[in-house]
Amino acid sequence: MVTFLNRLADYISMSLFITKTEFGVYSYFYNKYGLKPFSIGTLKWFFSKQMIKKILFNLSKAEWLENVGRGIYKCATPEKAISGIFGSRIEEKLGDSGLKYCYSGASAAEIWSDDTYIQRSWEYNPYFIDVLGKDLKKWKKFFQKEGISFFIKQPSNILGEFIVLFPKKEISCAEKNGKPVMQLKETIDFCEKNIDTFEYVLAYLARKYNKKTNASKEILEKVGEAL
Repeated sequence: MVTFLNRLADYISMSLFITKTEFGVYSYFYNKYGLKPFSIGTLKWFFSKQMIKKILFNLSKAEWLENVGRGIYKCATPEKAISGIFGSRIEEKLGDSGLKYCYSGASAAEIWSDDTYIQRSWEYNPYFIDVLGKDLKKWKKFFQKEGISFFIKQPSNILGEFIVLFPKKEISCAEKNGKPVMQLKETIDFCEKNIDTFEYVLAYLARKYNKKTNASKEILEKVGEAL
């Protein structure tokens, strides 16, 4: 278990969930107490009162620790804590932002294709959204507060769920399946530019919405059989 925790530390340090220091505190308590409740008094020898408060807040928010009494905590299992990294919560949180956005790029392709095309998986789960450039600072603050990994325009190497923001002067959204999404024409244009990846989506859109695309006859026939 110690080896497992040590190997995980490098990834944790790259995420927005907890810092490597916070992960070290979790590892110390888990190795010493396992799942039994413990007092945080030991931390007073190593960190200031303010720092302790911050560490405990972040670990509790990320669900690595659980507060079970005044000054008493217990560790979550590593498996349970890690599951939070790969869990899906971005779509729910976007609606809580109070900011304008719409799904774009590959995310728009998913939505318009009624999820017949899925570019995400549990270990690599990106969402692409257009946002207003004037709101970018608000978005950064919001995602940092919620502990959600995010990037501007270009994602980096990362596991789990994350979001990629594309700042725009204006946003033109449609609504599909209750979600704000890039207009169908723009989605088709995006798929045409990336036809090697999105040819199936183009065929689906051509069949369902009677749109002309560059999808091959073979793929069009396969989609027609499926619809």
